[in-house]
Amino acid sequence: MGLDGFALNIGDATQSFVATTVEYLFGAAAGTNFKLFISMDLSASGAACAASSTSCNGPYDYYNIFKQYLGNSAYYAGPNGQPMISTFSASNLTNTDWTNWKQTLANQMHFIPDFDATDGYYQAADGWWSYWGNVVDGLFSWEAAWPAIGGLGGSYPGDVSPDLPVIAGAYSHSKSYMIALSTLQFKDAYGTNIYRAGDLNLPTRMQNILNMTNQPDFVQVITWNDGPESHYIGNLWSESGSSTPYCSQAAFPHNAWQPLITSFIAAFKAGGSTASMAPPGGQAAGALWYKTILQSESCPGAAQPEGFSSGTDTLNWAVVLPSGSSGMQVRGTSGGNVLQTVRVYPGMSFGSFGGVQAGVQFLELLDSSGNVVMATGQGGCVAANCPDGLYNMNYQVLGLVQGGNGGSGCTNV
Repeated sequence: MGLDGFALNIGDATQSFVATTVEYLFGAAAGTNFKLFISMDLSASGAACAASSTSCNGPYDYYNIFKQYLGNSAYYAGPNGQPMISTFSASNLTNTDWTNWKQTLANQMHFIPDFDATDGYYQAADGWWSYWGNVVDGLFSWEAAWPAIGGLGGSYPGDVSPDLPVIAGAYSHSKSYMIALSTLQFKDAYGTNIYRAGDLNLPTRMQNILNMTNQPDFVQVITWNDGPESHYIGNLWSESGSSTPYCSQAAFPHNAWQPLITSFIAAFKAGGSTASMAPPGGQAAGALWYKTILQSESCPGAAQPEGFSSGTDTLNWAVVLPSGSSGMQVRGTSGGNVLQTVRVYPGMSFGSFGGVQAGVQFLELLDSSGNVVMATGQGGCVAANCPDGLYNMNYQVLGLVQGGNGGSGCTNV
């Protein structure tokens, strides 16, 4: 895909399986250019420790992992040449708490945490920098990846305006910045039922990142492949426990987003724009994504997720065409009715077709003569009821393929 490495999100580092899992990962990366770095999920570790009534020591619980791997050849070194360490949350620790922890590792790190829940963070306030500036080597903004729900986030899918003050503040203090990129967030798990709009979040945010005057140092694709977050882009494995009805590799694969991300990565590294994005392998690439429940449907006994009202009955799509393409169009069809046909151009084009109806959904790529050259294959039906017994806001993601059987049918998922 063009990814350079993984941020290894580790919750409770004291669990017995953690050491073995991390060993497997570093062993697999050994001798390659693919790198790994640790992101301490202090939010998850705190919850795990509270549930098990054990004693938790926050970032100190990760000491053995860092001691073993910070010098590993597969561990990623940040801009200062030191191993990079990130977090999920500040875990209510003070600046002194973090400074003391860093000293246990002799300050030998490029510390680029997610502290975006701290006061003044998104305003890049002078007080924030006075308090935290000596703690961090860079910043990572997690919540900006999606539209806001009751607090932090963008004003619309793909909005990067929350990132702009933060990146300006980081660069003015000679710090690095890691921007978040994601597809959607829907989870009816972990005691949370929430939807943060996907729609065109992925391609719009790609476009806005490429257009930023201050380019971020890193892009992290937020894609916890445990399933219930819904923003996975790779395989869901049985070990992850992704057995909820709205996320499974068989019924809700998301792999078709990968070529779009690959094209974005190449453009980002080259300092390009969406117009300069090129499909992997030189052949047109694209995807169609949609949810399988209409906004008007009722699911008796189920609770609507927070943010449900921001959902839309749309076919969302993006295509990447090679340079020199001309006269190409995409056509979206829902429930047997053509919704819209629009021109697409070299680089990445994207959009949404409204008016989704129950039944088969597909996208076709047409040449300048109106001939179908690619189409999405069979995907899940949009249901005229509530087949999952919940307000399922996860997406069917279908890729454009040669000879795609767009209109041949759909499956109930």
